Amino acid sequence: MSQDRRLRARLLALKYATRKAHQMAIRERLIEALRNAPEDLHPIVRYLVYVYCYDEQTLRRIIREVRPEEEETMMSQFAQDIEKAVRHQALQEGIQQGMQQGMQQGMQQGMRKGLLEGEAKGEAKLLLRLLPRRFGPLPAEICERIYEADPNTIEQWADRVLDAKSLEDVFAE
Repeated sequence: MSQDRRLRARLLALKYATRKAHQMAIRERLIEALRNAPEDLHPIVRYLVYVYCYDEQTLRRIIREVRPEEEETMMSQFAQDIEKAVRHQALQEGIQQGMQQGMQQGMQQGMRKGLLEGEAKGEAKLLLRLLPRRFGPLPAEICERIYEADPNTIEQWADRVLDAKSLEDVFAE
């Protein structure tokens, strides 16, 4: 490892912080390196917090051994930073989830609407095939009325086709 006191502390953190099994073993070497480069305590501890999620007791011990007067200040700041990051992440996840739910609901509503419209067009088309066979050619206004009607009304008219004596009987209110 490097003989440069500042570089040594940073290299120790980089090399061993990722290995859970080595975190406790390297702690004493890291404390010793940070005693020789106390100005690097804050960035290295911040790195350990954000990148490797060191537990609070380990962090407190490292800080206490190097700069005990800064323990509460640093831990408080890290807690605030972590809380802020967690809130931000939760907000982002909430926004993403809301967008996904909104898209899914929109798709479901669109599908339902499309199915209903398709069903209505199909029923209108069937009614427009049955009526001329039963009553002869249809006036244009009847065709328009059928295409503009809602599915329930079309269904009522279709039910009347078989029993109606005239076209007017089918469309009677």
